[in-house]
Amino acid sequence: MSCKSDPNRCSDDRRYLIWKIREAEKGRIPVGPRPARTGEPADVKILPLRLESAIVERMDDAWRTRGIKNRMEFFRRALGHYLTHLGAEDAAAMFATGADVAG
Repeated sequence: MSCKSDPNRCSDDRRYLIWKIREAEKGRIPVGPRPARTGEPADVKILPLRLESAIVERMDDAWRTRGIKNRMEFFRRALGHYLTHLGAEDAAAMFATGADVAG
């Protein structure tokens, strides 16, 4: 929330800051930097993929009707299949074995 939308809740509002400090002292709100995320492999790359809405809708219908549980699983299977088609067996094997990838 910005100062323009709610001037009583800005970080320079004395009453708000006192309340916020008291809540922190009572342990009701976190204090300090946020802890690092857990459960995700440290070395993960996010790949951008932009598709038209109509294409995504038809693609989603296709994988859902075939019992695939989510879009990420669909993409992983598709990538593994195509890598096999290209003859990149080592790379395809990483998808086929269910290698530990975030998602």
